[in-house]
Amino acid sequence: MGDHREQGVHLIGGLGGLVPGTCADVYWHTRKAAWSVRVRGRVAGHVPFITLRRCRMVVRKAERLRAVQRRQRSVHAWVQGELADLTVDNTVGLVRLGYSPWHTGHFTIRPGFEPLHSARLVVFTAQGEAWALI
Repeated sequence: MGDHREQGVHLIGGLGGLVPGTCADVYWHTRKAAWSVRVRGRVAGHVPFITLRRCRMVVRKAERLRAVQRRQRSVHAWVQGELADLTVDNTVGLVRLGYSPWHTGHFTIRPGFEPLHSARLVVFTAQGEAWALI
C-alpha cells in the first residue's frame, strides 16, 4: 500500500491511518483521560481531541440499566459519526453535550439537560468536553 499523501488522502493523526469520512464511535476513556475511537467494533486509538460530523448519540439501554444497578461504569454510550479533519478554535455557537447514566438514559444539552439525539458536528476537546452543532 503506497504513501497516502501521493493519493491525496489525509490521514487522521494517532489513529492508525484512518481517513476523514470513516464511520467511528467516540467515547471518553476515564482512566486514560482521552477519547477512545472505535471503528468496526475495535478501538483504533486514543486521542486528546477529535471531531465527528453527521453524528448520532447511541445509548445501549440494557447495558445502562446494568451499570446503574451495579453502580459500575461501562462503555454503553457513545457518539457515532464520520471522522472530520478539522479543528475548532472556540465553541461559540455550539452547545455543550453531556451524558450521565445516573441521571438519564440519553445524551443531553448542558446545563438544561434537554435530550439530544443527533448533531451535525461534535467537537471533542482535550479538556474532556464535547460540544455539538445541532
